[in-house]
Amino acid sequence: MKERDFVQGSMILLVINFLVQTIDFIYDVMLSKFIGAEAMGLFQMAMSILMVFLIVSTVGIPTAVSRLVAEYNSRKDSYGVDKTFKVAFVMTLILSLIFSSIIVIYGEDISIRVFKDEKMVLGLYLLIPAIIVISISSIIRGYYYGLKLVMIPSISQIIEYVTRFVIILGLLYYIYPVKPFYGALIALAGISVGEIFDLIWLNFMLKTWKRKKIIKSNIIPLKVIVRQIIPIAIPLGLSNLLNVILRFLNSLLMPQRLMKIGYSHTEAVATFGRITGMTMPLITLPFMITSAMVINLVPNLSEQMALKNYGDVKRNTLFSIKITLMGAIPLTGLYVFFSEPLGFLLYRDLKVGKFLSIMAYGTLFMALQHTLSGVLNGLKRHVAVTLHRILGMLIQILAIYYLVGNPRFGINGFFLGFLTSGATVVLLDVITIRKMMKLKVDWLDIVIKPLLATLIMIFVIHHGTNLLFGIGVNYSWAFLLSLVMGTLCYLLTLYVSKAIPKNPLRRLIGNN
Repeated sequence: MKERDFVQGSMILLVINFLVQTIDFIYDVMLSKFIGAEAMGLFQMAMSILMVFLIVSTVGIPTAVSRLVAEYNSRKDSYGVDKTFKVAFVMTLILSLIFSSIIVIYGEDISIRVFKDEKMVLGLYLLIPAIIVISISSIIRGYYYGLKLVMIPSISQIIEYVTRFVIILGLLYYIYPVKPFYGALIALAGISVGEIFDLIWLNFMLKTWKRKKIIKSNIIPLKVIVRQIIPIAIPLGLSNLLNVILRFLNSLLMPQRLMKIGYSHTEAVATFGRITGMTMPLITLPFMITSAMVINLVPNLSEQMALKNYGDVKRNTLFSIKITLMGAIPLTGLYVFFSEPLGFLLYRDLKVGKFLSIMAYGTLFMALQHTLSGVLNGLKRHVAVTLHRILGMLIQILAIYYLVGNPRFGINGFFLGFLTSGATVVLLDVITIRKMMKLKVDWLDIVIKPLLATLIMIFVIHHGTNLLFGIGVNYSWAFLLSLVMGTLCYLLTLYVSKAIPKNPLRRLIGNN
């Protein structure tokens, strides 16, 4: 695939993903306001369990489908494309049914051990349809991404988030106020609601697309497809599984270690909810950019490596890193300098602002970690990705276990582990990529220009807020208006300094 095609596909995904992540971010903010910090803590604990079951149900198969479909499609082997999809679909469906049954059998034990509340077994039962539906949808998305049909899964995500936003927030608005237990149950039900509408769209478009295809018979044995899927899926599945196990251990260890130093159960769960359900969505906000990059990176780099287009591999890698930094650097600056106004404006909670000011430095690490994982997966360095993240997870778990339960550190122990873990993983990823290829990095273009634009943005926001507040404008509105002005100044500075193309539309549309 040519560089222009990669840029165009990435930017389409970027625009769609920006819309989707914006809806999701607003949903998270409003959800936390409707159900409160304690319910958000219960919801995030249940989400940790959901992610564990999803990872073991899919085992990295969606990424394997995306890569293999891209490779077969590059060779015009339509039979291989179709066969890969069918085998992966059946494998994932069987796994999701098997692991969903575990919740049915052991749901009460899990609810007592994790939530310390037998009633939360109802929340676990609500995860069962989500496990099955999300697993199936992920395979279909991988199929579309492998064929470069990025608009179909992108629209499906918009459908998913909009339906969940309207139905769940509409219900919560109607019955507000709601007790934490019931608020958590409604939030969990919302996962399945959105995913069902998502799957309906994907399945409808799948039938439409497959009717248009002309399959040329080029018989490939079933065992060949399975042998191709497993070496890709297992390392990815292991990496993802370890990641969600970390999240699951966080949901277990964090409240326990906080209670050890004097927090009540309610305070500990609420603190966990503030970190994972309120602060973390802000820290991972660059994912609206990096997700688009990663989705497009894996099949494209795999195809380019298969065709030995090493120049395109280097250019697309640098392009992805540049776009990532252009999104992560200003957000990091924003969180560092304006954490309290953001925490109060979004959640009316000053503790969130305090947590954000510390975790802000992890924004850059999280964004780069996400993009670099896509690069390494596309370059078939799955084992390296897994090992780096294992080390990062061990650092964070050890910090939670030994530092959070120590009165000298308390909750700051989590922050220390979070930042150290992120920096370590990024450093290891960079070292691995540098060993594979020599990238000619234009530091002025990739780092200095976004950093300069960020400083101008911070200056405009700070003085703009003070000026507007000084002439009688409400502080929240003054900050919000200044934030808009600062963002525009950031983009304008990038444009003037030629950090972004002067004719982006011409570059994106081109002669495709």
